[in-house]
Formats: sequence, C-alpha cells, structure tokens
Amino acid sequence: MTDLDAEVEFHFAEAVEALVAQGWSEAAAKAEAERRFGNRRRYRRDLERIERTSKRGAFMSLDRLSDTLATDVRYAARQMRRRPAFSSIVVLALGLGIGATVSLYSVVNDLLVRSLPYHEEARIHIFWMDDNWRGEEYDFVRERRGVFDDVAAFSTNSAPYHSNTSASGSAQLLPFTVSTASLFDVLGTPPLLGRAYRADDDRPGAAPVAVISYDMWQRDLAADPDVVGRSVLIDGEEVRIVGVMPRGFFFPTPQVKAWLPLRLDPSSPAYRDVGYLSLVARAREGAGAALVESDVQRLARALGERFVYPKAFDKTKNPSTTPVHQYLVGETRQPLMLLLGTVALLLVVACANAAALVLARTTDRRAEFAMRAALGAGRSRLARQIVVESMVLGLCAAIAGTAMAIAGHRALLARLPLRDGFGEATAVGWATFAAALALGLVVGFAVSYAPVRNLVRGRLDAAVGRERGDGGLHRGTRRVHDAIVVGQVAVAVLLVTGAMLLIRSLAELHSRDPGFDPQHAATLTLEASDKTPDAAMRAFLNETVRRTGSLPGIRAVGLTSRLPLRDLFYQGPVTVEGRPDLLGTNRPSALYRTATPGLLDAMGFRLLEGRWIDSTDVATSLPVTVINESFAKHMWPRERAIGKRITTAYSGTPISRVVVGVLREVRFTGLTSAPPFAMFVPLTQHTYALTAVLVVRSDGDVTSLLPSVRRLVGELDPQVAVTRVETLQQVVDNSLLLSSRLRFFVSLFAALALMLGSVGVYGVVSYAVARRRAEFAIRMALGASPSRVRRAVLEGGLFPVVAGVVLGSGMAAGVARMMAGLLFGLSATDPASFAAAAGALLVAGVAAAIAPAIRAGSSSPVEALRAS
Repeated sequence: MTDLDAEVEFHFAEAVEALVAQGWSEAAAKAEAERRFGNRRRYRRDLERIERTSKRGAFMSLDRLSDTLATDVRYAARQMRRRPAFSSIVVLALGLGIGATVSLYSVVNDLLVRSLPYHEEARIHIFWMDDNWRGEEYDFVRERRGVFDDVAAFSTNSAPYHSNTSASGSAQLLPFTVSTASLFDVLGTPPLLGRAYRADDDRPGAAPVAVISYDMWQRDLAADPDVVGRSVLIDGEEVRIVGVMPRGFFFPTPQVKAWLPLRLDPSSPAYRDVGYLSLVARAREGAGAALVESDVQRLARALGERFVYPKAFDKTKNPSTTPVHQYLVGETRQPLMLLLGTVALLLVVACANAAALVLARTTDRRAEFAMRAALGAGRSRLARQIVVESMVLGLCAAIAGTAMAIAGHRALLARLPLRDGFGEATAVGWATFAAALALGLVVGFAVSYAPVRNLVRGRLDAAVGRERGDGGLHRGTRRVHDAIVVGQVAVAVLLVTGAMLLIRSLAELHSRDPGFDPQHAATLTLEASDKTPDAAMRAFLNETVRRTGSLPGIRAVGLTSRLPLRDLFYQGPVTVEGRPDLLGTNRPSALYRTATPGLLDAMGFRLLEGRWIDSTDVATSLPVTVINESFAKHMWPRERAIGKRITTAYSGTPISRVVVGVLREVRFTGLTSAPPFAMFVPLTQHTYALTAVLVVRSDGDVTSLLPSVRRLVGELDPQVAVTRVETLQQVVDNSLLLSSRLRFFVSLFAALALMLGSVGVYGVVSYAVARRRAEFAIRMALGASPSRVRRAVLEGGLFPVVAGVVLGSGMAAGVARMMAGLLFGLSATDPASFAAAAGALLVAGVAAAIAPAIRAGSSSPVEALRAS
C-alpha cells in the first residue's frame, strides 16, 4: 500500500471511529463514512493528478494552468458534496449578506450614481425658495437670465382623470406637472413620440394639450400607436395628447404621469399674489459653479430692487441653486448610504463566520495537506487549492444572493424610505448581477485569507501520526479564531447599538402628542373637476357631510382643506391687529385651512379657549377664525387672543377676521418641527375648493365603514375621485416613515448580525471542545471536576466576546454621531442604548458558549480517550 493509500484509509478510519464514539454501530458508521467520504478511488486519483501537476514546477503554460484550475474546481465541488452541511451553512450565510448588499447597491446605483434622464444634467439647476415663486417673478427672472440658457417654471398637482371622452366609469387620480413650455428645453429630453408643447400652447386661452409619460401610454392607454392626437379628460377638460416621453424619463418625480402647459395669465391676481412655483434653469456650456453662484447673487439683487418681500420669504437672502440630481434624490442619500453601510457590516460578519468555518475545516485537513506536501506539493500549490475552494463557495453564494436579491427586490423597495415613486425608478439589472459576481469572488478570496495564512505559517512536514495526537487547536489557529470572533462581536455591537438608538428615538417620537386623536378616525380626499361650479361643489360637500354623518357607526364627520402632518403649504402673509411692528417685510405668514363645525370632534382637536367654528358662521355672518396656540402666544404674549383681528388676502380680497377660539398645539408640519402659525376659517366663508379632505370618526373599527363612505360619494357624484383613503394613525405613522423604515432595516440587520455572531461563537467553542476531548478526558481522569472544565470552556469562549463588546462599543460611539440627524429626543451616545447592545451581545455569547461547555463537562473520560 502506498503512502497515499494509507493517507486515504486513515481518514476513512478516523471518520468511522468518530461516528462509533457518538453511539453508531460499526456497520452503520462504516456506511455513513462511505456516504460522507465519497468514492475513495476517485479521490485518490484526484490527489495523484494534483500532486503530479504540482511537481512540474511553479511555471507552466496557460493551457496547463487552466487544466490545473479546472481540476481544482472539480475537486472543490466534490469537497462541497462531501460536506453538504458545512457547504450549505457557508453558502447560506454568505448568500444572505451578498443578496442584501447587492439589492441595496442596485437601489443606490440607480438613484444616486446613475445619470438622470436629462441631457448634460450637470448644467441643470433648481432655484432657491422651492414652491414659492410667483408668475411675475418667473417672468422677471427669465428676462434677466444672464448665465442661464433658459429658465422654466413648474408645479406638481393632481386631478381626476378619464382615459376616454365618454367619462364612463369612476375617475382615477392623475398626478401631473404644469410647466412653462421651456421646461423640455431646459431638461434637454425630446419626446419619444410627437412633440412637446410649444409657446403658443402655453398662453392663456390656448387649446388644452398634454405630454404624457411612457408608463401612462403603456398602462392607461394600452400603448396605442395613434396616441398622439387622442383626447383624454383631465380635470373635466378634454385634453389633446401631443407627445409621449421616453421610457425612464421623469420630472420631478416618477409618480408624475403627464405634463400640461402652465398658461400664466398676467391679468390674474394669482400671477402677482400667489407663490406656488419652482424654477429650474440650464446653465450655459462651460459655466462653472462660481459663475452660476455669482449670477444668482445678481438675480437676487435685481429681485430686491423690483419687489418687496416679507422677512419669512425674502428671496434676496441666501440665494443659491441646487443641482438637479441633488434636488430630486438628495434627501434619500443619507438613509440609503446608512443602510448600505449597515448591510456591508452584516456582510463582514457573514464573511467572518465563513472564514472561521473554513479555517476549522482546513485545520481538520492538516494530515491531508501534510501528506501532499510530503509528495512534493509546495505551500503555494496547497494555498491555491484552499483559495479555489473558498472562491467556489463565494461564487455559489453569489448565485444564491442574486436569487435572493431578485426575489426580494419588490419587498425591499416597499420597505425602503423612498417617497414619490422613486422605487419605480430602480430595477435589478446587469449591474446587480455583475456586482454579485464580483462580490462573490472578493468574498471568497477574503474568506480564504485566514486558513491560507494559517497553512503557510504552519509546519507542513508533521507526520500523520502526530495529527492524531494533537490535543487542541494549534495556537496560531486559536488566535485567528479568537480574532474573527472579536471582529464579529464588535460589528454586531455596532449594529445593535444603532438599532437601539433608532428604536428609542422612534419611541420618543410616538410618545409626542400630535395635537389630535388618531384612534378610530380615518380620512378620504375628494377630488372634483376644475369645471365644477362653486354652487354645485357647495351642495355636494354639504350633502356628503350630512349623509356620511347619518351612516351607522359614524360618530363625527368634518371637512378641511389640508390635513395635519400630511398636507403642507397653503400659507400666506397676515396682518395682525395691534402689532404695527409686524408690517412690511416683518409680516408673519400662517397656514390657512378651511373647516366645518364637525371637524373638531372628527379630528380630536382640543380647544384651549374660546369656541370652535359652528353652524352660525355662515357666508353672511361676521368673518371668524380659530388659531393655534403658537400663533396666539407669539402675537399676544400677555393678552387673550379672543376678540383680536387678523387680516388675510388668501382669497384675493383682504378680509378681517375675528379670533373666536384657540386650539391646543397641533403638529401641522411634523412631529419633530416647531409648530407654524395656523388659522382655520369656516368653509362657508371661503370659496369652495375643488379638493376637500373628509374626516370620519367612529366608536369602533373605522376601516370597516370606509367602503360605505366611498359608495356614498360615488352615488352623489361619480366624477369625484376618492383618493388617499387612510386612517389618522396611518397619517401619523407615515410622517415617521423615514425613522420607522430605517429602524426596521437596521433592527433586522442587527438581529441577523447577532444571530451570526452567536453562531460564530458557538462554532468556535464547539470546535475547540471537539479538538480538546483528549485533554479534557485526561484532566477529568486526574481529578478535575466537570464544573471546572465547564468554567474553563466558558472563560475561553467569552474572552473574545468581551473584547469584541469593548471594541464594538468604542466603534459605535464614533459612528453614532453620524446618526445624530436621524435621532430625536436622545443623544447619539445614549447610555441606555449602548448598555442594551453590550448586554445583548454578552448574553448571546454566554448562550452560545454554554452548550459546548456543558458537553465538555459531561463527557465520559473513557469514551473521549477511546475516540481520540
């Protein structure tokens, strides 16, 4: 029998002995060893071929190298089949990390890295004071555009929409952008079909036209090849389609399905008084950032010479432009990069786990490597085999991770903190596959580093018999194992600390009073056509409130124009009686909201003093208003606000209103922001808007009543679109969307890191116990108690855990400061969060080490010595 035959038979016999020691019969142990070991004759041939190849020298032809590499890959595949449990654990752990990483990478690449669908997007800039420019200011700027080739004004809106002129069926809600005709020149993107609207389409009185998105053409209009020239009903008006934009084009958000001419009218009061527009401009070719900034300063000075601004909306202060890419997706950058960094740390933990397993597996194969070295294989040849095996594992993990990324991409997008349809602008493409493949190769190489280092630094000239006599882990191997555990635990502490900070921060936010009662209440937005007469809208809303209030289970019903926490804007300057210091540029601005008498109970508002709007506040009675607590305290800090007068010109004509009530503080714009000034006016004393928010409250489950409310609205007017149907609790939760979704992902990744870290500790300690069975047997035979053995195992297992907790806490203290902007109500170095994270890892470490410790202390010395 040759030395190689003896080596193969030794490994087979060793496997049989190990199974017998576990309680298997000898026949069953031999059968199981045969199954695990595979075809011994083919294994021997593979070893001979590998050794013959290695003896030919380090320098070989490319063909020979490829043949050797193919042999290594086949050998690696057989090794995976021989150890299916080991291979599955490594591939699953790495695949999970790779899949999560490439999924988030695809989103980051599509939103933050890939160019937007505009020509030379670096030249496109958004002007300061978004959603606040008046029509006359836009014309003034465009006439003095200086360094800019062109300037466009735009505003996003929505309206009821029908895809056919018969207006059959219920209305859909169409998100659209109104803009000047120069918008498409500024963006530099021509339509796929037809044309963009022109200057003559953008004048008052012109026939209504629209440019539609590729998605609207495909989904709503069945990709009609003759769509150009076709008419649709938008906001009750027949609109002719003149163009279709290319696939992937969007502005300003992917939710927008159509673009309509703005048709500014200089004779309209809104042209001079209402600021609702945003401005976008294209800089001239070669105009750098310094030149653009200089020209913006010039425009601001010109605006100050032409217009008088209140302090809150002074466009001469801090003028600037924002690159279009940053404007559109800039707010997603921080959370997405935080999540990508978090999932990369999870991948590091998975790699550490895999490295520990591969190192343990390699250490078990020292006899094999010693025999191959004796037959002439060099260290580099053996190291290459380990690298190839690890990279095959990495590639398998990349395939598994890609499958996970594809399967979970939609679910991932649904949970990411993305707004306005930006999730629709991302997809799993070839970049994702390439990233997964590259990541798998890198991960495979990284996983092989520890075992290759251990192999190259080890003593490969040891005899096979000595391998059987080793009583424990080689000291170098044990140090590497401990270092891996320290790294795993440190990263897990970092992730768990971040999760605890977000969890506690979100708890603080949820405990904050929004100023209304979100329980048992829901809201529906009613969108009527622009052609609906005021009298008809008045009758429709009155009847809607009356009949909804009579539905069984409805306790209160009310109408308003905008909902707290959800609907922003709609504000304007006010003049306050008795405050001459608040005139001119010092005029304050207040949110302007309409309300019906039932809104107080439907929303769960609370009065601080005075009364709410009631049925006596009609169009012919004294104009009144109810203001919020902040407004009252700032305007009349030492007086009662009841009876004071506030003048507004929101409807075009100045109206002096008497304050009849003060609401306790309501969080209109966000739970974390200071409450702005706000005022409610009776709906009956204001022009009836074509969009109204219906709020209903019940004594029980309000969601069960919503279908009845929707049917009632459809019966009253089928042309009114019912949108944004949600409970008030959902409104509150949606206002915390960024924090709650970040908490979800970071908590998920932290839990996975904690699990992987625990598995890593368990694997290392279990492996050390298995390798030290003979040592423990001798110690117990010489009188060592089981408790002493268990304590020794626990101490050895917990030492790297404690070191990792200390290291991870220090890392978390530095990284947590980067999360300060995402936290509310607590410090980035919150002691409770750090203590909870450290405690969780210590408990997990003890739990992972205790089972191997018990096994070490309860094993029979005789059986352990026989199996050694």
